[in-house]
Amino acid sequence: MTANALRGAAGVALALALAAAGPARAGEAAKEAGDERPRDAPAEPRPNLEPTPPDLDFDLLGRPAKQADPRVQRQLERRRLMLRLHPAIGLATWAALAATTVVGQLDFDDRFRGGGDTGRYHAWHRGLAYGTSALFLSTALLGVLAPKPLAEPVRLDTALLHKLAMGAATAGMVTQIVLGIVARRRAGSLSERDLAAVHQGVGYATLGAMTIGVTVLLF
Repeated sequence: MTANALRGAAGVALALALAAAGPARAGEAAKEAGDERPRDAPAEPRPNLEPTPPDLDFDLLGRPAKQADPRVQRQLERRRLMLRLHPAIGLATWAALAATTVVGQLDFDDRFRGGGDTGRYHAWHRGLAYGTSALFLSTALLGVLAPKPLAEPVRLDTALLHKLAMGAATAGMVTQIVLGIVARRRAGSLSERDLAAVHQGVGYATLGAMTIGVTVLLF
């Protein structure tokens, strides 16, 4: 190998060595330039990149429901029972009142319209009147005394129409009882027939009012 060839090979080797050392020195210089913290400064905490486990403490049954007031619950059950008996006894009262009105008409015709005044219907009419009055009072007490633990707004519906009709029937029942007693005490007088006629008319009006009350509530 000639001297020129040796010098060329040595130059190539030196160039390769300088090229390899250049990037390493450049990286060290950049690292020293970028790191401005003092060497004894504490290292910054690294963020925790691990996922947080889910919270398994949950209620499978949900929040407990609000407990009902035992007193209100008892009143509701009592009201439900009383209002279940109210229409049942009310129908019996309506049938008894219809029978009383029919027999009362027969008794009126027998005494004042040429029936001979035999009195054959009088005992039946009086017995039916007593029974109807007792049934009517029982029905009214079941409706009036039923507890109302919850407020009910007043509105025009079948319940209100029933109350209005039965209010009129109550007034008619009281009037009939008074007129019947007064008419019997004036038996044989001229006013007996007039009182009996008014008693008869009030009886039909009472039956009509109660018929309306039963109809709007049940049908």
